[in-house]
Amino acid sequence: MYFRICEDGTLRGPDNAVAARYSKGFWLLGHGHHRALECDGPVYLRVTSSDGSRHHLGPYEFVKAAEGAIYTRDGCLGHHARRSDTATSPEVWREVAFLSDATSG
Repeated sequence: MYFRICEDGTLRGPDNAVAARYSKGFWLLGHGHHRALECDGPVYLRVTSSDGSRHHLGPYEFVKAAEGAIYTRDGCLGHHARRSDTATSPEVWREVAFLSDATSG
């Protein structure tokens, strides 16, 4: 498995083709609007911070992208999009890659 959420709000597959777009709190996939994308694990994450540094996280048994953030069953790991309804603006990751093993990507 390899998908990544890019800085432009697109979800791209291993061939770099756009699979979905994140807009106004929804994932636009085909003709549907979805509030979340979920992955069962093990799932590893490779995140690129706003300063360009990369971090490897996981494995996680469950990961969900919803409300502009990445969640596990234990809570929020970080944000992939800015939220207009919050007073403070957390750091937003430039890119989040979802990987099926630690050596991918």
